[in-house]
Amino acid sequence: MAAQGYEYEVGRGIRNSTDPMDDPGGRCARGGARAVKDTDPHRIPIIREWEFASGRVIAFSKIDSCLGAVQIADANSLRGAHFSMFASGQMYDTLQFNAAMQAAGFQANRPILYFGGGVDDWMNGLIGNAFAGVGPFPFPVQDAAQRMWVFEIDNDALTCHSMA
Repeated sequence: MAAQGYEYEVGRGIRNSTDPMDDPGGRCARGGARAVKDTDPHRIPIIREWEFASGRVIAFSKIDSCLGAVQIADANSLRGAHFSMFASGQMYDTLQFNAAMQAAGFQANRPILYFGGGVDDWMNGLIGNAFAGVGPFPFPVQDAAQRMWVFEIDNDALTCHSMA
C-alpha cells in the first residue's frame, strides 16, 4: 500500500492523540523523545513536536513553522523526527536538535529529507550543522505548512502523502 492509503487511519490517529497537556518544550529539553502515540490497527507511530520514531510507515502531526526530517534506514525502514521553533525559548535549539537527531539514529553522512513550513528558516538557523549539510535527498516533496505527513518505504520504494 502506498503512503496515501493510510490517510484515514493516520488522520483519525492524530485526532485521537490530541493531548491538552502535551509538552513539546519538555521533550526539547530532554533532547527529543521516542514517539508514544500511534494509530490503530497498524500501529503507525505518530511523530509529534520534538519526537522521533522509525518504521516501515511513519506519520507526522501537523507541521507548520516546524521542521520534519526523514532518512531511509534500509529497504524497509525509515527514521523520522519533528522539530518546532521556540520550544526551548530559542528560535533554533541547535544543541537539542543534534541530541534528538542522534537519539533518533540519524546518520549525518546519509541524505536527509527536510520538509515542513519552515525549512528555509531552519536551514538558515542550522548553518554549519553536521545534520544540515548532507547532499540532496532523491525524492521530491512539496514544502508546505499546515500539513500532516505519512511516509512509507517498501522494498526500497518510498512514497509520501501530505494531508490537511
